[in-house]
Amino acid sequence: MNDNSHNILNNDAFKDISPKKLKIMVDMLNDMSGKPMEQKVQVLFSYGVKMKQSGLQFTKQESSLIVDTMKNNLSTSDKNKLDMVVKMMEMM
Repeated sequence: MNDNSHNILNNDAFKDISPKKLKIMVDMLNDMSGKPMEQKVQVLFSYGVKMKQSGLQFTKQESSLIVDTMKNNLSTSDKNKLDMVVKMMEMM
């Protein structure tokens, strides 16, 4: 994630986000910051598991914005890897 990734929080999709989900999202973005793609995917997956265990989930719009932000400046190969992980998480 680049430093501008936290600007995602200003999007209208996150205007009414619950405090718990907001904290998780901010923590996740911070944990991803400066890491290579493989580690970002691991962070995304681990937070997805934690959220499911807590009975939380991002809306489709929230999820799409997070993934689109992650895709910024990625190679086609890394974008495909990210898409694969997202599909796996949707099946969980």
